[in-house]
Amino acid sequence: MSTISTRIPSEKDVSILPTLVEPNPQLSGARHVGDYQMWLRFADGREGIVDFSDDLWGEDLKPLQDPSTFAELKFDDAIATLSWERGGIDISPAYLYSKLESVQ
Repeated sequence: MSTISTRIPSEKDVSILPTLVEPNPQLSGARHVGDYQMWLRFADGREGIVDFSDDLWGEDLKPLQDPSTFAELKFDDAIATLSWERGGIDISPAYLYSKLESVQ
């Protein structure tokens, strides 16, 4: 019979894992640039335009399928990410960062 370790990983353990996404990306700016595209800037200096046209599926994101609603994106300083009042939608900075990395 094998046992499962319940030890919490140390910082050393975690440091040897490959880094897939900036651990805590800080979004510092964003704006709508057309259709389902937005320009993003992060505190580490990364910036660029990402296209979300293939990401707007599912019931939760249905309001954003309307281009005029998508264009209403706001950079929310309180939670340091993008949000839309209509639909109460926000997107995590980690996802936005990974999306930006995929186009660079």
